[in-house]
Amino acid sequence: MTKINIFPKLSVVAILLTSIIGCGADDKSDDLIKAVTLEKLRSEGTIIESVTIENAQTRLRVGDKHQLSATGIDSKGKKRDVTKELTWSSSDSDIATVSDSGLVTAIANSSADQGLVKITGTTINDISGNGEISISNAAVASIKLKQASSQTGNINTCIDAKINGDVSYTDGYISLNTIKDMSFSVDNSTTATIDSDGTLFTSAPSIEKTQITASIGTVTAQLNVTSDPKNLESINLLVDDVATDTITLNVGDRMQLKAQANLSNTDSTFNIDNSISWSQLNTDDYVGITTDKNNKGVIFALKPGSTKLIGQCGGKQKIATLEVKGDASLNTIQINDGESTLTLEPLKTIDLVLTANYTTTPTSLNVTEFADWNLNGSSIVEGKLINAGTKEALYRLTSKSSTNNTAVISVTYDGIISNTTINIE
Repeated sequence: MTKINIFPKLSVVAILLTSIIGCGADDKSDDLIKAVTLEKLRSEGTIIESVTIENAQTRLRVGDKHQLSATGIDSKGKKRDVTKELTWSSSDSDIATVSDSGLVTAIANSSADQGLVKITGTTINDISGNGEISISNAAVASIKLKQASSQTGNINTCIDAKINGDVSYTDGYISLNTIKDMSFSVDNSTTATIDSDGTLFTSAPSIEKTQITASIGTVTAQLNVTSDPKNLESINLLVDDVATDTITLNVGDRMQLKAQANLSNTDSTFNIDNSISWSQLNTDDYVGITTDKNNKGVIFALKPGSTKLIGQCGGKQKIATLEVKGDASLNTIQINDGESTLTLEPLKTIDLVLTANYTTTPTSLNVTEFADWNLNGSSIVEGKLINAGTKEALYRLTSKSSTNNTAVISVTYDGIISNTTINIE
């Protein structure tokens, strides 16, 4: 049997406790906690020896908030996020404050020294890291866009790519690696898309060039990015984070699909939920597939049957067998409570829900998302799908007319048509 000698560690802590208590227990509780914590970290080899403040060198204006983070290297040489372990401070709290979690709040614009404020994060063993934040309302002079990942060369098709930029201001300050206040767009000839966070999603089966435009007010910049699928080796379909080739559902079940890409030049796998496109082999629509970004890849079992589910990206496919079980047979459909006429106030909205009624369990399902809505050429209303991928899906109808008027709304689901008259009054 191996015996472990715990007395040296215990004696160190005991000495610490004795020395601190001897100095007056009530006034030294913080010192006691600090001493014990330090000794614990030292014994584990996890005490931090260096700190780097990240996401700094950014320009803010009064009222803006900006989250800093911190990475520490411990005595074993391992990196970890120490953002919440630090004591944070600001060199000028009249201009900018910082919370216990590293959240900076801009209090006042300053024209002195480009509005610079030093933010410091300090560990329990007094190791510090610094970062600078600028608080000023100086105007943007120029933007230099760049690839954040990959930093150079072509990007891998289907793999999320981050875009950010360095922003120069009229007072000479340069904000690094930022997307603050930027709006993004891509050229009309590309199949790629970009979101408000500067993440580029690509899916073309061959090499594709995309021009990205970023704007801050009237100041714009362009960046040309090339996506290449040559390293895309295969795609996996995941359910509950497990790769699968077969999916079985009951009518009324809802399931979130995930997609994973494998590249030939790395052992790492990549989430490609935002880039992959999903479809089913036939047109019988045994399941509805959500394409909306927020819940993309959610499937909803609509009627019994078997089909093939296909995921495609970058010229690669993943095919899974899909079976929907049950005896449900569609009987009728209805808009809201089945009213033939609904009233909508001028310039207001009304929410429409399409319910499919079945002869057996489940007796009814919300199929709003998977129906074809038709405004019948009306220009006095407009419609938008809300809450796609959930059981709360609805079709929000908005009146564009400020006077009394009438519109007829039609909806088709599985070959059945329903109409309702909308009186704007």
